[in-house]
Amino acid sequence: MPATKMTKKQAVFPWTLQLPIYATGFFNGTVQTMATTIVALLLVAVINPELTLLIGLIIASRQFLTVTMSIHGGALMDLYGTKKVIILFGFLGVASALSFPLSIDIFNVNLDVAMESPPWVFIAMLIVLQMLSGFAEATGWIGSQTLVGKLMKGQPIYAGRMTFSARIGGFVGPISVGAAWDEFGSWGGFGFLAGWILCGIIAAAFIPAAKQRPNDTNAPDNLINENNEFNRGNYKSTFQLLLIPAVAMVIMVTMMRQTGSGVQTSFYVIWLREEIQLSGSLIGLLIGCANATSALAALSVGGLTKVIKDHWLLIITIAISIIFIAVTPILGDLFPLLLIAICCRGIGQGLNLPLMMLILSRNVGSSFQGRVTAMRVSFNRFGGMCVPPIMGGLAQLFGLANSFYIVGIFGVVALICLSIWVSRSEKINE
Repeated sequence: MPATKMTKKQAVFPWTLQLPIYATGFFNGTVQTMATTIVALLLVAVINPELTLLIGLIIASRQFLTVTMSIHGGALMDLYGTKKVIILFGFLGVASALSFPLSIDIFNVNLDVAMESPPWVFIAMLIVLQMLSGFAEATGWIGSQTLVGKLMKGQPIYAGRMTFSARIGGFVGPISVGAAWDEFGSWGGFGFLAGWILCGIIAAAFIPAAKQRPNDTNAPDNLINENNEFNRGNYKSTFQLLLIPAVAMVIMVTMMRQTGSGVQTSFYVIWLREEIQLSGSLIGLLIGCANATSALAALSVGGLTKVIKDHWLLIITIAISIIFIAVTPILGDLFPLLLIAICCRGIGQGLNLPLMMLILSRNVGSSFQGRVTAMRVSFNRFGGMCVPPIMGGLAQLFGLANSFYIVGIFGVVALICLSIWVSRSEKINE
């Protein structure tokens, strides 16, 4: 997509291009948060909360197809257009969201009675729906991020604006879906989620058609075949992007980021619901306020990158996001402290997402943005798939509160190790 105006350092793109992309980010960027919140509320309503390992496995299953299939989804975007893929998977997301309350009705499950031994067929149904819903949601969000890198060249101002839009959606969405759950039960919560996803589909329909630039091949030489074309959809070729040190750094830090995000999307909600008895609306308010803070922080990323190098700022902000979720049990039932902590985490999250998009877009050409974004999300969700069952097992062994601390300490130590490698990498520090 050609720019309408060029300055020395950045292109300026028309609002007819920018607005639909920001709108898809507004809706697609918070579907995971909304879905994991009401799925967690559903699980503690129908399954004994002491079965933490089973709950963790069901939550983790949401990431399975995302981990194994996202690169194919990214390749589809590069081949057939990001807009078409967002719309297609959006409809899959709508159908899977509505299937959750439908399955509850089919199995005649009482939301007021937590089952000690839930039927395995019902558990299998939840796992299948989690996988389909998670894959659809992740592909839509990959699409929104890909649009920034592919059509707006991943420049800090546009990456920050898209993150701002997504985080504002993250403020409105969780509060609304929590209130819908409290007021109308499972059909209200999941029905609202389906409507939210549908709005993302409508936003994507307004994205202008993109023009592929045939000579954009910013990738390692061994990714290009004799016809100077990328081997599309090939996992081996996509993973070879890890030969770029900056890409490898982003992928590693992405997984460490999940020691915070994996906690928030699983046992954070369960802790708030079961340990301190917060309602769905108040849980949504906490998460929504974190996203609002995140939105404001995202707008400052362009200025901060002029003061602090991208990679160090990324590591610092991820450390902040991990620490302020890990301390949750220390805060007890003091809502103001819980609000401050989750908002501090929101600041870190608001900065680290556009930073990852920025670093990847600077090191990988627009022809590969779908695949490199999908690879990042795959590793991100792999971490998200690992954290809930591990945390559930730790909770059964050492207690739920201690599992917060153990996962948080692991994440911070891993970041310290990564920082040592980054400090010694000449290519990253160029």
